[in-house]
Amino acid sequence: TRDRGKTWRFIGNLPVAQFYHINVDNEVPYNVYGGMQDNGSWRGPAYSWRAQGIRNSYWQEISFGDGFDVVPDPDNSRFGYSMSQQGYVSRYDWQTGNNYSVRPTHPDPDVQLRFNWNAAINMDPFDSATLYFGSQFVHKSTDKGLTWKVISPDLTTNDPEKQKQSESGGLTMDATGAENHTTILVIEPSAVERDVLYTGSDDGRVHITKNGGDSWEDISKGLKGLPQGSWITQIKASKTKKGHALLVANDYRRFNFEAYAYRTTNYGKSWTRIVDKDDVESYALCIIEHPEENNLMFLGTDDGLYVSIDAGDDWVKYTNGFPTVSVKDLAIQERENDLVIGTFGRAAWVLDDLAPFVAFAKAQPQQPIALYQPPTAYFARYQQPTGSRFGADAMFHGENRGSGAKFKYYFNKELKTKNDTVKSDSIYLKIYDDERLIRTLSSKTPKEKGIHTWNWRMREKGADRPSRKINTSKREPSGVRVLPGTYKAVLEYGNTKSETSITIKEDPRIDELSMADMKSKYDAQKRLEALSVTVSGITEQLADNKKKAQTFLKLMKDKDKKAYKEQIKRTDSIIKGIELEQNKYFGTPDKRQGITRNPEVTVMNRIGLANQYISSRQGPQTATETQLFNQARELANERIIESQKWLTENWDPFVIEMKDITIDLWD
Repeated sequence: TRDRGKTWRFIGNLPVAQFYHINVDNEVPYNVYGGMQDNGSWRGPAYSWRAQGIRNSYWQEISFGDGFDVVPDPDNSRFGYSMSQQGYVSRYDWQTGNNYSVRPTHPDPDVQLRFNWNAAINMDPFDSATLYFGSQFVHKSTDKGLTWKVISPDLTTNDPEKQKQSESGGLTMDATGAENHTTILVIEPSAVERDVLYTGSDDGRVHITKNGGDSWEDISKGLKGLPQGSWITQIKASKTKKGHALLVANDYRRFNFEAYAYRTTNYGKSWTRIVDKDDVESYALCIIEHPEENNLMFLGTDDGLYVSIDAGDDWVKYTNGFPTVSVKDLAIQERENDLVIGTFGRAAWVLDDLAPFVAFAKAQPQQPIALYQPPTAYFARYQQPTGSRFGADAMFHGENRGSGAKFKYYFNKELKTKNDTVKSDSIYLKIYDDERLIRTLSSKTPKEKGIHTWNWRMREKGADRPSRKINTSKREPSGVRVLPGTYKAVLEYGNTKSETSITIKEDPRIDELSMADMKSKYDAQKRLEALSVTVSGITEQLADNKKKAQTFLKLMKDKDKKAYKEQIKRTDSIIKGIELEQNKYFGTPDKRQGITRNPEVTVMNRIGLANQYISSRQGPQTATETQLFNQARELANERIIESQKWLTENWDPFVIEMKDITIDLWD
């Protein structure tokens, strides 16, 4: 506001949201979910197949209140569960807004349920219709929240001295539920064992059931070093190992900013501390281990993000483009191997493609290069953004994932051995269809060791294109787009090689296309490419002859303009004749300023028009596309015959004539 609050303007380009929790679905592209402080529950794309990045308008609020956890329904991500303060849970429909309450109740109306400000919710990994929600009890629903039953006793200290929110000592008493205490913060079902659940409370209690709630065991005593009454912020059961779990606790509300994180390998009978004050700068908030490689772990603290590649023995702060900010929650999108980060102050972040981290956690590199398994690449179609195309600075544009096939590789020149032969300062990425080499990309070796990226646009090696000038580039030209499938990729540095594979798929939003349809387009493009090569043969010959004539013309002018007057005139005429032949393919050069239009019909016009139709649409070739190709081929053949005739009748005699001229460069 600039007028003391009479009017207000919302500043939309500041990414300062405060996420309590973060979650993901399995759509393509996948979506990120989370609840924000005082700003509801939201759903938005992790990356967008639209131009100009990720706009705020792509995010959809799915329910209001202070937003906490959001749990998308894996059966249909149009639906899911969002929650706000005082235990309010909604079954949402983000497309229509047809939400309804599924807040747990107790069969005894006289029992007052205590829901934490940020209460526990989770879905059973074995049954998407089964939900768990926490008050002082564990509530279970087997019908997607329509009905609930209590499956536990009070799993907190139930200390009455910590339950006086309705009393006042003279201050306005809590009206939001933010002061509720002795409540369950965490319910974590095991993904590898049915009916195994862990719980954690805001007053230091940790419990486990191995029989779906028939009996519960207090496993808090093994958390050595943790002050009594600390908040059990997170428990993450292993997705691969029975009895294994990670636990994060904190005590900063009592001015203790030490970090606490533990691991159990025996269902909580004992705990090993894996994070303490010597590992990180401030208190811990969340933790996650990679489901494939458990040595890889990420830790969220009030001081930022930390990573360990040795199962928590050592921790390093991750600051590569990521801010020092309170990290509240972490999720891994397993299909795409991404780390999704919810922060309290800098909104949501995605660390794309954890493959290099996984590889480092398995073993340290022993050679100067290592090419990692890339995520699936898609032939995605990109739309313009909704709303205005031209957003300017006042509109937020989140950084978007680029198109193409994205490889990550490690480079460390220091690991090169005496037997490694390096003849140039380049590295090469070679793509194979089975054993057929279809593309060779080259790049200068990185200046710094570490993880680097390489983008392949999913095209084969191309051919030289028709041009007025001689092509002197040594870079391999890009050609026709490859077909969906799996391709081999080999990174080469000297005689060191590293190999992986990449899967390429069609845009899943496009109506299903048969491989025969896509092959039909591919074949048509290859025919057009072959025609272009044929045209390139004559245009390259014209360009080469023109350059020779221009060089000869300059020599004669520099030597003696008068002595070679007739030869200069003859050479100038030949150059102009070549240019007229070139115009048949490329059109007469237009030196006018501004937007101009040349009505000439040229060979490249026809080839370009055919390519526009053939390349823009998937599917079997239409009569229109075939007709346009035939028209381009007919004109090209006609012009090539004319040019060859001109060369025979004009250039060849010119060469014979000029060979009789002797120029002494040293006279």
